Amino acid sequence: PLKQRRRRINTSTASAPSPLFMKEPQSKPHDQHPTTSIPTQSMAMMPATARKGKKNKRRRRFDGLFETLPRSANAICSNSMVNELADDTKDRIREYIIERCPGSAEIADALFWVAETYPRQLRTKELIETMEAMTLIGASINVLLDERSSRSSDIENDNSNDSDTAQRNKQSMTIYDLACGHGLGGMLLAYRFPEVGVVCVDTERRPCWNTYIEAFEKFGAKSPGNDSVMANLEFRVGDITTTTTLQPTRGDYLVCIHGCNELSPHVLSVAREYRTGYAIMPCCIRDGLVGSVSSSSSGRNGGITDDKSRYAMQVGYLAGKFDCVRVAAISHRITNRFLIIIGDWS
Repeated sequence: PLKQRRRRINTSTASAPSPLFMKEPQSKPHDQHPTTSIPTQSMAMMPATARKGKKNKRRRRFDGLFETLPRSANAICSNSMVNELADDTKDRIREYIIERCPGSAEIADALFWVAETYPRQLRTKELIETMEAMTLIGASINVLLDERSSRSSDIENDNSNDSDTAQRNKQSMTIYDLACGHGLGGMLLAYRFPEVGVVCVDTERRPCWNTYIEAFEKFGAKSPGNDSVMANLEFRVGDITTTTTLQPTRGDYLVCIHGCNELSPHVLSVAREYRTGYAIMPCCIRDGLVGSVSSSSSGRNGGITDDKSRYAMQVGYLAGKFDCVRVAAISHRITNRFLIIIGDWS
C-alpha cells in the first residue's frame, strides 16, 4: 500500500530542529533505486542537557560532508552540479538526505533521479542549503500547527461561545514560498505537510519546476483521497511586492529564502500586517537599507569589512527593527548567507 505522510508532533523537543520528514517506512509498490532509512533515536525521554548535546552533535555531524564539497571562498561552490560529483560523494549526499528525511527515502530517489536525468538542473549548494533551511522552517511550522490544533481542542472542550476564536484556530494554513526560484523548498514543505496548501511565487517559472514535479510524482507517495502527489502545491507567477500577487490571511506562513535587499523587509512587513508566521533568510542587504551598519570606513560602525560580521549585524538589526525574537542558523560552511529570522504574528 502507498505510504501515508504525517507531521512529526513532539512538543517536548519543539525547540530543536526535527528531521525534515517523518514517515512510517514501508516497501514501495514498484522497483526503485534501493535505499535504506537510517533510524533516529527518540529524544523525548532524554534529560535536557543530553538533548542539547545531541542536538549540537546532529548539527555538526554533517559539517565534514559540507567541507568536502566543491567550494568557492568560504561556501559551497554555486556552480557545482550534483551529477558531476564523485560517486563516493554522491553516496554520502544520498545518506545525508535519507537521514534528514527519516522514513522518506523516496526523497533521495527523486532528487537523484533529477540529477541523473537532467544533470544541469540540480546544484549542490541549492540542494544542501534548501534541505537545511527547510528542516528548521518545517519544525517551526509543525509547532504552529500543533499549537493551533491544541487551542481549538481546548476551546471545544470548554464549550466556549467564542466561535470566531475556534474557527481561527481551526483554519487551514497556506504556506507561501516567496521569490521561490527553483521551487524545491516549497515542494519539500508541500510533501511534508500534505494537509496544507503551498503556493510558490516568483516572476517566472523555471524549467526545473516541472522537473521536480515529475520526480515527486514518479517517486513520491500520494496522500489518501488525492490523485497526485503534489495536489496541495501550486505555482503563481507575479511580483510579491504587489497585493494582486500576495494577499495572505491571518495564520498563513510566509517563507522567503535569499530575498535580496528590499524583499526581506517587505515580507516581514507583510507578515506583520496580515498577522502570519514567517521565515526569512536574507541575502544581500545593501548599506543603509535597514540600519547604520556599513562596509565603508565612513560608516558609524567604523567600517566593518568582514562580510560575515556585517551580514550578522544587518540581519540582527533587521530582526530587531521588526521586534522578531528568534534568529536561527544553518551551517556557515554551506553559504555565507546562513541566518533565518523565524517567528509568528498570528
